[in-house]
Amino acid sequence: MKLLHKVLLVASIALPCAYGFTQAPELSADEPIAYTADDGILIATGNAVYEDENTRVEADKILYNRIEDQIDASGNVRVTRDGMRLLTEHLVYDADTKRVTAGKFRAGYPPLFLEGDSFEGTLEEIDFSKVTIYFREPVENSPKLEVRTGKWISDESVSGSGLRLNAIGGLKIPLPGFDYAFGSPSADLDARIGFRNSLGAYVRTRWLYPFSQSLSIGGNLDVFSRRGVLVGPAMEWKKPDESLRVFVDTGWIHDHDSDERGVDLIGQRIEQSRGFANFGVDANEEDRIQFKARGNYISDSELYRDFRRDQYFDQFQPDHFLDFTMQEGNLLFNAFARRQINNFYGMVERLPELNVEWLPSQLAQSGIYMQAAGGLTRYRKVDIANLDIPILFPDGPLGLMNSQDPFGNDLIEQIESPYHNRMDGSLTLTRPFVGPLGCSIVLRAGGRWTQYRRSETDTLPSMTEDRWVGELGVDFSRAFSRTYDVDRPDWNMSKLRHVSRIKVQYRWHPGGGDMSEVIPDYDDFVYIARRPVLDLADIDHTDGLREWNVARIGWENTIMAAGSNSEYRDYLSFNLYQDIMFSAEENENELDALYSELDYKPFPWLDLQWRQKLSTEEKETEAAYLRAILHSADLWSLTLQAEYLRGGIEQYELVGNYRLSENLGLIGYWHYDAILDTITRQQYGISRRFGNVWQMETYVAFNNENEREDDFSIGMRVLWLSF
Repeated sequence: MKLLHKVLLVASIALPCAYGFTQAPELSADEPIAYTADDGILIATGNAVYEDENTRVEADKILYNRIEDQIDASGNVRVTRDGMRLLTEHLVYDADTKRVTAGKFRAGYPPLFLEGDSFEGTLEEIDFSKVTIYFREPVENSPKLEVRTGKWISDESVSGSGLRLNAIGGLKIPLPGFDYAFGSPSADLDARIGFRNSLGAYVRTRWLYPFSQSLSIGGNLDVFSRRGVLVGPAMEWKKPDESLRVFVDTGWIHDHDSDERGVDLIGQRIEQSRGFANFGVDANEEDRIQFKARGNYISDSELYRDFRRDQYFDQFQPDHFLDFTMQEGNLLFNAFARRQINNFYGMVERLPELNVEWLPSQLAQSGIYMQAAGGLTRYRKVDIANLDIPILFPDGPLGLMNSQDPFGNDLIEQIESPYHNRMDGSLTLTRPFVGPLGCSIVLRAGGRWTQYRRSETDTLPSMTEDRWVGELGVDFSRAFSRTYDVDRPDWNMSKLRHVSRIKVQYRWHPGGGDMSEVIPDYDDFVYIARRPVLDLADIDHTDGLREWNVARIGWENTIMAAGSNSEYRDYLSFNLYQDIMFSAEENENELDALYSELDYKPFPWLDLQWRQKLSTEEKETEAAYLRAILHSADLWSLTLQAEYLRGGIEQYELVGNYRLSENLGLIGYWHYDAILDTITRQQYGISRRFGNVWQMETYVAFNNENEREDDFSIGMRVLWLSF
């Protein structure tokens, strides 16, 4: 009967069009709608509903004043608007100004929920006082903020002052004001407790509090019963559009256990005063300008390994650089600078490096494309004397010695090469031809000029050398394709499209010559299983350029799958490349290497990547990399990663998670080193969520072949789940 009693106001009451609604408001109820002619009020009783273009008000009773365009709703009032839900017992709503006045209320705008005694404002902007704000659903153990005064701006932000945080156990913590933008991370808190024999019992905390939509301030506060207290400020500032971000993270400790401190990477005794400062800047302007800067000062090479094990595996050999890129049409400009600020690592410093590149573009309508580049670099190599390994790995199982005195009694020193100034320029012309039956040919010709200037030192005179390297090349490819009908709705697969391509590439780089006696090759070590770059203009190991005569035969395969909507997605990619070195020297193989690449994503729950470099003549793998991810929604996940470098690395890492219930899960981690033939680290734990915003992880860990970490440790981590 409700529809029978619905009243379309513009039709039955003839409201004037001046109200300006794009959609006429409607009023309905279970009982017949009454009307008082004297004051022009409509009375809807029993499941009354008022609805205009974007606001719906439901209540036991609604009075609508058609003259003032205002409603008065009472009894179980529910307001819904643009994803916001409001519950109260009494509400006055001015449909013209969109202004609302309400008594005691509850409101939800995910991920935040509010409740309080009263509020007043529009549905676009609400001023409230003495309210409680919940993050996520207001369930047991969910932290909440008591706010004295605040403002809610729809679709934008919520801010407040006079705050008290009701934390776990009823503890109330006074807080400064806040300004939270919807969709941005909330307060960030990471707390850990545990025990390691080398550290004793410890508590680690790191937090960032959002004082405004742009600025978050916090710090690190760690207490180690055997080592002391580590403390330092942290901050993050960013523009609302995220075009600029600045962050700083610091820590300092007076480490009072001299026996555990030991020596650093170069054999020096580690001082009591230890600390780190990690800082960075990210900026961009509509993808036209990009700037990134990173710096990571650490007092000694073992600080992260001792106090920040999780950061150590990402920053065991910290990098520091400034990188600026600007693009104007086809012109690309880049400025890069790098300098070593820690005295126990090697690095090729760039002081600085400037590059200008003209991206490939067609000359008039000739069909010929030109690519050009030029660069200026001042650089030197900072090296570690007597350390005859090209790269350092983050733990003993990965190749880095980790004894208390890794290099005996000899003190290792950092040495610096002479300064080198390098000017470099290249020009490449290409002419593509597209033939029938999927055939294409690309002709290439170009050259590269490099001038070196070595600065004078006490033992070496200054030096200037020029080097010319040319390029002649041709690419031939033939593509085949076919589409297959597949009836597998359970795999969301109705079609498979296979594209196969045969490629033959040839490059001859005449000139160059061996300049190793004059200019050392500072870019000669490459720890990858990917094929080397063929094109002269794109080769970045400039110092090591030489006369090169190579052919590459490739077979590329791509399979795409289409579902019921006929939209194709990546399914399988498998490529093989064989390099043939016509310019091979005595210690090199003519059949240089066979490179294989596999990317397999058949289902949302499986992602597989494989890269391999196989020495064709020796029939041995030189380098390989595997990463496989399996997961079943959020029920379980398994990640396997394997790395291999002949003569240096063979390691396997497995990470697993399994959810026992909505809030309880199991976690596991295993690291196996095949060279040492042992599991170097295994970790088992339980994760539990509570209060919708906290996650607690409890674990035990067992370590082997790592003298700076205990064989056994336990710990617990509590995280604030940002959203």
